[in-house]
Amino acid sequence: VVAQDVTTPEAEASETAEPADATLDNPTITSEKALSPRLKSVRFIAGLFWASPSGLQRRCAATIITSNTLVTSAVCAKSNYPASKYGQGGWRIVTGAEERYMQTPPNSVQAYVVKNVDIDECSNIAIIQIEGNISFGGSLMPVFISSHPVSQASTMYTFKTSDPSGNSFLGVTQGVTAACDPYLPGYTDSNFMCTQPILGQTVTDDYLGGDPIIGFSTQPDGPLAVLVGITGLYYSTLEDAQHAISNDATAYRFNAIVAAHVTHIATIAGVSAESLVSTGDLG
Repeated sequence: VVAQDVTTPEAEASETAEPADATLDNPTITSEKALSPRLKSVRFIAGLFWASPSGLQRRCAATIITSNTLVTSAVCAKSNYPASKYGQGGWRIVTGAEERYMQTPPNSVQAYVVKNVDIDECSNIAIIQIEGNISFGGSLMPVFISSHPVSQASTMYTFKTSDPSGNSFLGVTQGVTAACDPYLPGYTDSNFMCTQPILGQTVTDDYLGGDPIIGFSTQPDGPLAVLVGITGLYYSTLEDAQHAISNDATAYRFNAIVAAHVTHIATIAGVSAESLVSTGDLG
């Protein structure tokens, strides 16, 4: 199921209500908290903001794939909730080192206008296209998408952008299919990766997902950190999973596998799929 979200007033009026998990905000940095140095130094994370007459309001992270194309979770990019809460407006992308994590950055911050959001609700991924191009170099670079399958029990990492002042770099482990499937039957057919906490791992407690999940490539002449997934929703009980309303921080989490969408991302970005991927094994 693929929908186009161009954040026009007509589109706002026609949208249906989101599940309960989507009517919440991810908590983000305030002026009283110091930003984690690790998050400040990450070069491929931007912020997805809702722009309305009242200013900019942060919704989620967005991961930079090309100079004009980013990805996040579909739940993050649905516009009916922020429009109802903050007023009619549209999406913006902010790339400033600290401003991308602020709930309400200053009005002077540089923000890129989002001209289209391609939403795949079935796989909980959204492909964002901006007007103009992000200038790369120094603190901003795109990330390559891993084309290599992630083995079960492999450890990957995600960035906790919902609380960027704390422990911002967290390990996540892919769950065993037989254990994950009862919570979201047939999840592999929808290109989801299931992660579950193991002993010693801290679980992110955000509601909406949208953060990048990375692995480390063993390709000698390729990029080290590569994009594997985008964090999604938590499910706890079978009943809640059926209605996508549960966000239990101790439960299995179902995340979009970005490699499954490379061709579509490349088409939107106007580049070849091969230019977006890293083929190295994951360490």
